[in-house]
Amino acid sequence: MAEPISKIRRVEKTEEQIKQDKMTAIKDQIATDDVAFMEILELVKSLHQAGALEMLNSALKAKEDIATTFLNEARKEPATNAINNLMISSKLLTETKPEQTEQLLAGLANAQAKANESLKDDATLGLFGLARAMKDPDVNRALRYGLAFLKGVGQELK
Repeated sequence: MAEPISKIRRVEKTEEQIKQDKMTAIKDQIATDDVAFMEILELVKSLHQAGALEMLNSALKAKEDIATTFLNEARKEPATNAINNLMISSKLLTETKPEQTEQLLAGLANAQAKANESLKDDATLGLFGLARAMKDPDVNRALRYGLAFLKGVGQELK
């Protein structure tokens, strides 16, 4: 009959064995994904040749100084104004329907083209010419839109 086990011996790997196991795992991974590994090497080589790798390493070493400078600049009034204006503008963009924005931008592009075209004509626009232009349905529509726009802005300026 066999003797009972009275002592358990734990097999522990040495530092050298652990390093060897890790190197074997890395080699196996490289052999499996050799194309991806070669692309990473090419990327690092390109970054090094362009000087970007050195720049990134320097930026990482100076990350605390960069963060301090960034935060100090972000606290200044022009930066806070820009951030606040961006937030207000984003609110306007979220409340406006995309179709309206698209229509307005198309109208602006068309208006710019027409305005550039009108620069070729040196004729003076008199009071009667202005009155005749107001009878044009497109001009009249734009004037009504513009007046309503100005009224809306004026109401908010109270």
